[in-house]
Amino acid sequence: MRTDIFRAFGTDGRMHIVFRRTQTFLVKTVYGPVEKRREPRFYLENGELLECADRYDTFRTLAGDLVVRIVHPNAKRGTRATKPP
Repeated sequence: MRTDIFRAFGTDGRMHIVFRRTQTFLVKTVYGPVEKRREPRFYLENGELLECADRYDTFRTLAGDLVVRIVHPNAKRGTRATKPP
């Protein structure tokens, strides 16, 4: 089981922690074992299951009382290394 951690901004005005858990398992085939993955599940910091809401980065609780949107940090842009003369 792999767990990834994200920060998310909720409709309640607070920052929340969102966990993405992906389960991997091996399946025996005639060609040998093959690794498979289940679809990831998203959980709030208190363990409450989240479902996809409007967009790919927006989730809501099953009761629908809280909607969170994952905060994506800006990619760091460095300068390109140039060839010395």
